[in-house]
Amino acid sequence: MGRLLGSLIVVVAVTCWAIAFGYLAYCVQDLHEAASLLTIGGVTFAALIYWIRAVYVSRDLSLTMNHLQGAVSALAPHIESVAFDGGNRVIWSTHLNAYPSLTEYVRKLMMKVADPELATKIKTLIENRRRGEVLFHTGGNGLGADQRWILFSLSPFEKNSFVTVLRDLTTHFASYNQLRQQFDQLQLFVDHAPFGIFYSSKQGKILGVNSTLCKWLDLPREEIIGRPVSDLIKDADSYRGMVRVFNKGGTGFKALLFKPEDDVQSKTSPSILCRLDNAVGLTAGELIQDSSYLDAAIPAVMINQYGDIASSNPAFTTMLGELNPRGKFCDLVAPAQRVDIVERLSKAFEQKTMTSPFEVRFDGDRIQTTAYPSRSISRGGIAEIMLQFIDISEQKRLQGQFIQSQKMQAVGQLAGGVAHDFNNLLTAMIGYCDLLLQRYLPNDPSYNDIIQIKQNANRAANLVRQLLAFSRQQTLQPKVTNITDNLVELSTLLRRLIGAGIELKMVHARDLWFVKADIGQLEQVIINLVVNARDAMKAGGILTLRTSNIHFAKQQRYGHDVIPKGDYVAVEVIDTGTGIAPEHLELIFEPFFSTKEVGEGTGLGLSTVYGIVKQTGGFVQVESKLGQGTTFKILLPRHNGVIEVESYKTEISAQDLTGGGRVLLVEDEDAVRMFSARALREKGYTVIEANNGDSALTMVKNGEKFDVLITDVVMPKMDGPTLNKKIRDIYPTAKTIFISGYTEDTFRKNLDDDADIHFLPKPYTLKDLAVKVKEVLVVN
Repeated sequence: MGRLLGSLIVVVAVTCWAIAFGYLAYCVQDLHEAASLLTIGGVTFAALIYWIRAVYVSRDLSLTMNHLQGAVSALAPHIESVAFDGGNRVIWSTHLNAYPSLTEYVRKLMMKVADPELATKIKTLIENRRRGEVLFHTGGNGLGADQRWILFSLSPFEKNSFVTVLRDLTTHFASYNQLRQQFDQLQLFVDHAPFGIFYSSKQGKILGVNSTLCKWLDLPREEIIGRPVSDLIKDADSYRGMVRVFNKGGTGFKALLFKPEDDVQSKTSPSILCRLDNAVGLTAGELIQDSSYLDAAIPAVMINQYGDIASSNPAFTTMLGELNPRGKFCDLVAPAQRVDIVERLSKAFEQKTMTSPFEVRFDGDRIQTTAYPSRSISRGGIAEIMLQFIDISEQKRLQGQFIQSQKMQAVGQLAGGVAHDFNNLLTAMIGYCDLLLQRYLPNDPSYNDIIQIKQNANRAANLVRQLLAFSRQQTLQPKVTNITDNLVELSTLLRRLIGAGIELKMVHARDLWFVKADIGQLEQVIINLVVNARDAMKAGGILTLRTSNIHFAKQQRYGHDVIPKGDYVAVEVIDTGTGIAPEHLELIFEPFFSTKEVGEGTGLGLSTVYGIVKQTGGFVQVESKLGQGTTFKILLPRHNGVIEVESYKTEISAQDLTGGGRVLLVEDEDAVRMFSARALREKGYTVIEANNGDSALTMVKNGEKFDVLITDVVMPKMDGPTLNKKIRDIYPTAKTIFISGYTEDTFRKNLDDDADIHFLPKPYTLKDLAVKVKEVLVVN
């Protein structure tokens, strides 16, 4: 009777749950939200079942409770709920066996809460069985990144029992945190900018000011906001141009005021003040007469209607550096911009009013400024205007660095995604070639055909590895090494690569510092650079490889890179070839860019160099002159730690790859799963297949036994690391092999440091798979 009643209750409960879940999912258009709304309902069902069990059914409903727990867990995977009775015993949980008691639950919960005050608040709610909610975050790097935001709620019910719910709200906070960080950075920059900023209403009231202007006026922000603009700025038509600004003591200073044209739809208007501390006049003519603009901190120059420089202040001379501020102004301007500057100056003289600021570049593009023109004046019948400059070179450099990094990141993400998909295809192609080769003898005509297919698939796999190297998503195995030793071992191969027509010189530094890098990938960098140098010296030449120790006492800037101060080991590859055209230097590290003839290269050589060096923590510098040659310099950080001694594991015999045991294989790509399962069965293993994480977890929960878990990392619904974690909750000593087209680094950080977790990168061969499985089962 009890078992019948239990079955009836769970059927009714789950049916009502499913109807309600479907209706809410339809209303809110969000399965996760619907599951969240129904969690408390599920707990209520659990409490009802528990009460009926205690009064009427006794022990016969334990199986029913387990079924209901599984149903709730499947419907609400992002929610964790536990119910406790008055004796602090767990009576219901979405995560079976995770919390054997209230004490263990509180201990694990407190480990998640980063804020001690919130942890105390949660403990108080639990101790007092009081209804409430607490939003907290777990861990993170202090800047809002890598945090998980969790909403804890407690609901008491009869007989001093209560239920707790943990809901992961991180996805709701991710966009907010990113926008908040960007807003805080922008606000900090504006508040402490080297110029004053204020916002005013259409009625002329000040609505906001930055800290710089408050400091100039010697007034707190509260005393400035609400005052008329005319209280601070005097004698300026429409509040534009050279103005006088008065501070708290009644003394004033001169400033250049820029205010954009009024926007009819905007209720506020921003204005910028550039201070001229020692200027005493209001107009450009008065400034010249008093010669006080010569002492101004802002670079300024007077230009007549013929384009000649009439005079300039020392700040302008300092800004130009080696350029001589004499003669025609446009001779100082970057050639590509001269026509535009002539047109702007002509327009300024014709209008006889102050025009909008414009950008001026000097000394090529080395010095980039924003020029603020004044009204034109007449001196001796010749019109003149004054240009004042704000140096924006650093801003432009950072902007270019950001754009370049975003472009390279976007291309890298695309390359990494393409590489992952290709790795799945290549795994199946190479694997089935291995299976076919077992059927034929080497003297069979079909044998050579299959070998050709496999060789071309391996060539494709090499291209994929280059894509992963560029996108910095390859798996590196860094070791402490001396580059001199590596170059000596590599020299024989390099001499064969460059041929007899090119002389190879190797200059090794004495007492070269150690570096920590992937030796194989480092050799790939050298080979790629040497091949490029060879191709640039068709008629022969000299190729020099030089190593040296370099110390930077302060950070260095090279192109878009900022190199931190410290010790570096430099490797230079110098050729006497044709050189690289200046217009190509900014493009050489982009994937598939090549100046070679069609069919002579993939365009991935330097992209691979860039990706490997960057992933190692180093920098790439290049200098080139047409007709003289090119120098590539690789900078790798010096290793200051302990010199590690490499430990060797027992090698698996290459002859005997057979074995025995049960393998749980989880892979969503059918071709990869079918090849892997067939390969392992032929080696003597019993293989249980699953095409997704949910199916595999169900098998394990139903009692399926296995000796090793082989799972893909990226799968729909439940990924590999999540599956591994859930299975280890059931079998803590389970051994796991992750297979993926992505790198080990992309998911290893999400796992605990565990020796029973291994990695096999795609594409892999039949032998690779068999060796790895036997290594895990036998050696470990």
